[in-house]
Amino acid sequence: MIEAHKLAEDVQRIHQLNSLLRPFIKRPSSGDALTFEQYRILHELVTEKVSTSELSRRLNVGQSMVSIQISRLLNGGYIQDETLPTDRRYHVFQVTARGRKIEEHVNESLAAELPVLMGQLAEILK
Repeated sequence: MIEAHKLAEDVQRIHQLNSLLRPFIKRPSSGDALTFEQYRILHELVTEKVSTSELSRRLNVGQSMVSIQISRLLNGGYIQDETLPTDRRYHVFQVTARGRKIEEHVNESLAAELPVLMGQLAEILK
């Protein structure tokens, strides 16, 4: 009986975590047309040019998801595509000035929001 009660508590916690995290992850950032997934890609590209396959590996998501987000970021002018002179089939992506600006804006928003979110998560996991 205790195990069934413990399982029910754990399921409730998972539901609470999902309810708390889903809106945070799925919403566009503070009035910008940038999703959390797109932010993650921009954040990776701020420091260096990276290929789709490398982004997929680093973010631990499928290449198709990365490709979709890359297309949206390209269309929004947040990143640019570059082919390597040595191999025209190989594409790497880099952040534009517009992309860098929005990445910095989201960083500031996250710096303000994450401590509150982490506190809420800690309460649920007690």
